[in-house]
Amino acid sequence: MTVAKPLFVRVRNSEGKYLAGAGGQAEFCSDITKARIFDCRRDQIELQLAYIHLTQGIVLEAEPVDPKEIHETCDRCGRLALPFEMFFDGKRYLCGECRNSIKCS
Repeated sequence: MTVAKPLFVRVRNSEGKYLAGAGGQAEFCSDITKARIFDCRRDQIELQLAYIHLTQGIVLEAEPVDPKEIHETCDRCGRLALPFEMFFDGKRYLCGECRNSIKCS
């Protein structure tokens, strides 16, 4: 029997800290609730981690995430929310506060 690869993962360094933040604001932290969650297929995590190890010698590990833990991130403010609390405006996923603060044009 083959074991299915996880769909979502957190990235952890050799110190056990998790990758948090986004883009130029990325950092490693001990707080698992701040860890970024990656889609293994869309983000090509295995390939990315192998490339980082090959080019920079940094060993990172992908830790599977229980699907029940998944929250969505607001594209405007970065706040985490449950999927049913998010709104799609045709371009972005927004939390309730951001949706209410944007005026219709």
